[in-house]
Amino acid sequence: LEFAVQMSCHGCADAVRAALDAAPDVKLLELRPQEQSVLVETTAAAERVRELLENSGCRAVLKGMGGSPEGQWGSGGFWGGPEGV
Repeated sequence: LEFAVQMSCHGCADAVRAALDAAPDVKLLELRPQEQSVLVETTAAAERVRELLENSGCRAVLKGMGGSPEGQWGSGGFWGGPEGV
């Protein structure tokens, strides 16, 4: 999941990191304060992650969702071609 998160200082970024680190089902992949962007991998609902982010004191909006590569096996897409494995 990718979120737009209003982070105006390093303290905000630290608060976001701490909020996500406290959630065992959320793995922080990228924290980019300058771009005001957070990328996570999670089994939790997007709304739950947004709430975690907002509990850090920063406004957050879901920008996008990605799928796992397992969902693409054998589909003829990126993973499904003869050279894709």
